[in-house]
Amino acid sequence: MTKTASKPDTLSIAELAASLAEGQDLSKARAKAIIDTLRDHVVETLLTGNRVSLFGLGTFEVRATKAKMGRNPKTGEKIEIPAGRKVVFKVAKGLKDQM
Repeated sequence: MTKTASKPDTLSIAELAASLAEGQDLSKARAKAIIDTLRDHVVETLLTGNRVSLFGLGTFEVRATKAKMGRNPKTGEKIEIPAGRKVVFKVAKGLKDQM
């Protein structure tokens, strides 16, 4: 198995805000504030256990995980991984079809 030579580019919040500002005739500060508010609201909604659906993009939701046994890769010692919760993202069909 070979690794790819380089990582894909990552769009930062600042770059996303600049793009939003340009496309919607906003200041960069206002666009960043909008994105920050959106992110905060998504996090709050997930923490209450509800789903967040962004049409055309996908759905975020919290799922419970079971407790399981793992292994410390350094020492080989078995450890118990406790049950918990994780955020999962399911891609919208339209976006998936475009991929």
